[in-house]
Amino acid sequence: MSFDFAKWFWSSIPRSPRRAGLLMRLYFLWQENFTAAGHAAAALMLLAVFVGTVPGFWAAWIFCAVDFLFFLTLVPSLFLTVTRNKFETERLSIRPVTEGCETFATAYICPEKKVDSVALGCFRADSSVRMLELDFVEAPAHEETLLKCRLVPMRRGAFKIPKVAVVIPEIKGMLRHTKKAGDLELLVYPRVTKILSMNFLTMGASGSAFAPLLMPNLSRGMNFVGIREYREGDSLRDLHHKAFARYGKPFTKEYEGERGSGCVLVLDVTARNLLEKSMQEHLVRLAAGVGAWFMEREILGRFFIGDEEIPLRGLQSMDSFLEALARIPAAKIGRGKKWHAWSPAARPMGPVLRLGLFAAKDSLVHKQIVVVRNGLETTKDGDDTLYVDLMRCGKAEVSL
Repeated sequence: MSFDFAKWFWSSIPRSPRRAGLLMRLYFLWQENFTAAGHAAAALMLLAVFVGTVPGFWAAWIFCAVDFLFFLTLVPSLFLTVTRNKFETERLSIRPVTEGCETFATAYICPEKKVDSVALGCFRADSSVRMLELDFVEAPAHEETLLKCRLVPMRRGAFKIPKVAVVIPEIKGMLRHTKKAGDLELLVYPRVTKILSMNFLTMGASGSAFAPLLMPNLSRGMNFVGIREYREGDSLRDLHHKAFARYGKPFTKEYEGERGSGCVLVLDVTARNLLEKSMQEHLVRLAAGVGAWFMEREILGRFFIGDEEIPLRGLQSMDSFLEALARIPAAKIGRGKKWHAWSPAARPMGPVLRLGLFAAKDSLVHKQIVVVRNGLETTKDGDDTLYVDLMRCGKAEVSL
């Protein structure tokens, strides 16, 4: 098996139980209520206990006792910190982000008294969501203060953050008080594989169904509505020469015309075995690129994931498209969500492009793109099926 499959197999293993037992609660206590210095002091105390069991290392027990007494002195200072600081937390929010990029969880607090050091923390989230070092700020009394928590999600998904808390360290810097302010959901969009060109759509007999959508001069109306930047496939007779001379780059005249319902994009994430499950993320990233390519040309009419149609909301259609991709459950080793095959109630008006992990026979599908492992980038079945190696899907830019 390749390194890519081994990486997926390791990441698909669950990192935490569904319900928090005693050990998980102790882990939460360790992560949330101890600072980095507190972790070091507690770890040294445990190390001293083990070293003290060796005959002749009596000094280790002395160090362990001193360290333990030091922790006892932290308890009163922590309680003093908790009772002294009172504040209200409001307007929790977090913005969606692309996998591997940094985002912020934000909240506003209004303390009754001045707080010398306070930060916002996000705890108990999925292990793939990394919380960076906390940013501590000073919060004046009776004034709103913005708190930020920096997060870096390493994979796509919709992640629940069960505990978003205001963090106040105790005076000695070993422990900290975490007051829960609420919970949030973090949407992590897939990385978009940029599509440079899709000559595959106009190949073969079924390519005639996509050609009118990709060549505006074949379906333009008579009413002039404005100009836009030149796109591949635009007719040279529609170039706007005055805009070209002024800005130094080509622009195209745009006319109002009837284009029907646009093309139909169907994403089939069904996987029949572990090998196909390991390629699901590459398929999702390729689908994000194809959808963005269609939306840039305003020819995406309908979008399906399996048998479920995803509504595209006007000007926010790209956001709703990426949100739907983010909510696709990640492929697991065991049984996951069962996806139903695409079966529309009525024959779609526009041409249909299917993306999947294996080729499917469907009379309603005009073209399909199949992601495979260690395969050749070739077209088969009368130029209606394109097999793309997953190594191509992992690149930033591809041509289909």
